[in-house]
Amino acid sequence: MRGSTSDGEVILSAGQARQIALAAQQLGRPRPAGRPHLGHLRRLVGALGAVQLDAVSVLVRAHYLPGYARLGPYPRDLLDRLAYQRRTAFEYLGHAASLLPVELQPAVRWRMARYAGHRDWLRVQERIERERPGYLAAVEAEIAARGPLALSDLSDPARRERVPTRYAESTLLWYRWSDGKTALEGLFRAGRLAVAGRRGFERLYDLTERVIPPEVLAVPTPSEQDGQRELVLRAAGALGVATVKDVADYFRLPSVATRARLRELVEAGALLPARVAGWSEPAYLSPQAKPAPVPARALLSPFDSLIWERARSERLFGFRPSFELYVKPEQRRYGYYVLGFLLGEAIVARVDLKADQQRRALLVPGAFAEPGVPVRTVAGELATELRALAGWLELDTVEVGERGDLARELRRASRRNG
Repeated sequence: MRGSTSDGEVILSAGQARQIALAAQQLGRPRPAGRPHLGHLRRLVGALGAVQLDAVSVLVRAHYLPGYARLGPYPRDLLDRLAYQRRTAFEYLGHAASLLPVELQPAVRWRMARYAGHRDWLRVQERIERERPGYLAAVEAEIAARGPLALSDLSDPARRERVPTRYAESTLLWYRWSDGKTALEGLFRAGRLAVAGRRGFERLYDLTERVIPPEVLAVPTPSEQDGQRELVLRAAGALGVATVKDVADYFRLPSVATRARLRELVEAGALLPARVAGWSEPAYLSPQAKPAPVPARALLSPFDSLIWERARSERLFGFRPSFELYVKPEQRRYGYYVLGFLLGEAIVARVDLKADQQRRALLVPGAFAEPGVPVRTVAGELATELRALAGWLELDTVEVGERGDLARELRRASRRNG
């Protein structure tokens, strides 16, 4: 640490903050020497506090990538076993739809209660009851009798007539056209149902008491303030050093409540006030955080918790994550599914990736170096990481395209790596 002020505020350099953030995100330690196992993954999910889910599968489903970035080539079915067999993680709204450590279930019950009483959900229930009397109760009763069930398993999925819209079909939430999906999602968000598993990427819903372990359900429900305090403490620990906005974004908490909970945690000694050189906002530091060199090498998906908050990513790394999935192809600067490449303590490049399963090839349509990085060194390290990623995805080759200022050197390095 650089030092502290008379009122106990810790002073950090930008480099120290970066090291602390990387270590808190579990990117500062060596990958397991042997094959990663369920215990490694369970501890990782516990440390991160949330692993974001997403349906995009052009490379691999987004929630599998944070584990690979930190542990290396782990068996992907371990994450499914963790959530849907061992029940040590569960699906709920963390940072968007996420896998959370199951011990956090009591801490999000206030969110479930808020949704259950929210006027929008109450209006939806009233509308469905008016148009389809008894439908919501019938859905819940059918799951109780036959669960776990997906929408397609319901006796009556209650499809609705599609309404013409100026938006492209691919950009719409398709469940708007099904009262069955609306009912399942609403009951899930209200805590009445939980996700028992997935069929492909389709959720299988069951009664919460048949999914969440009984010892977790037996934990008394915290007050809203206590639940928020637990989430704020988890977020601060997973971030290492963070502003109010950083912490609020991690579990999508209200800013006013986050600020109040942070103040309470500082008063209790659970967090330390901090100031980071170059940051315009005050920060909060986990007392266990210590800066140390980070020898990382990892590919970061657009949904990786290290770079969730774009302003934070720019503050820490001078890197603004690319997210051009919904941009027209001719308007994309970098590509459809672009991952950042972390090398040491810097994000030095970004690569557009696609897994071509038919050809068993990892395609790299574009590769772009960040300003000022040594292109040849970065290309060699990136080629090694792409070769390892291809092996994890059971692909035989890495094929580098033409786009980007790193592409030519990356092709050469990939050929040398064989």
